Formats: sequence, structure tokens, C-alpha cells
Amino acid sequence: METAKRMGADEALLSGDETIARIMDITAQQGAQLVLDMVGIDPTLRMAAQVARTLGHLTIVGLGGGALPVNFSSPPHECSVASPYWGSLPELMEVITLAQQDKIKMLVEHFPLQRAGEAYQLLDEGKILGRAVITPEV
Repeated sequence: METAKRMGADEALLSGDETIARIMDITAQQGAQLVLDMVGIDPTLRMAAQVARTLGHLTIVGLGGGALPVNFSSPPHECSVASPYWGSLPELMEVITLAQQDKIKMLVEHFPLQRAGEAYQLLDEGKILGRAVITPEV
């Protein structure tokens, strides 16, 4: 959460009932216009459905294997849901342009192939901020 704040987040909250209440307070009880679930497990998807607003958008990015609860009132009415696995070529070009303009900050830690096991262990322990990238030595 400290990293999120350092990178520009206005709020950094742990998931849970208190966070749902805080998001509803921040949004004057309307819910969030855009919800990005970067985890994709049952608890985060359930929370995402609870904090999205009517006519909002929920994107499931995380590949955690959870299921989004869907019924007549969840997600809210006319809230669109997407689970993209990748973007289009024009979108990728836009992301590259943003990165070149230093408008996107990336946290990446590189590991040589020989240290792949260590990288996975550090990920499992929550000791990597951002992404771990494993590359073969050339």
C-alpha cells in the first residue's frame, strides 16, 4: 500500500468490509465508476461487484480463478464487465507511448534463469514489488 501511495494513488486500502464502506463514502454512496480487479479471486471479485456503480465498468485483470457473483442486482444495473487477456495493437502502441513519456511507472525486478526458483519464492512471500521478470542469459 505504501508503494501504491508513492506511485500516486489517492487511497490505498486493504480489501474487506471496511474498504467497501470507505469506497462508498468517497463516492457519495454511488460506487466507483471504474473497478479494476487485479487479483481475480472470489473475495476480490465479490468486493468489486459491491463497489461498482450503476452504468460503471468492472474489468477483471487478475487470473486468480475466482468467479464474479452475478444476479439481478450484482454487479449493479448496466455495469459493464470485461475480462480482457490482452489489448489490441493500437492499445499496445498507446501504452508504449505512455511509457516512453514517463507517464507509466513500472516496478520490475529482473532475475537470470538460474534464479527462477528464488524469484518464485520471493513472489510467494510477497517480497517482490511489481513484477519479477526471468530472462535467459545470452
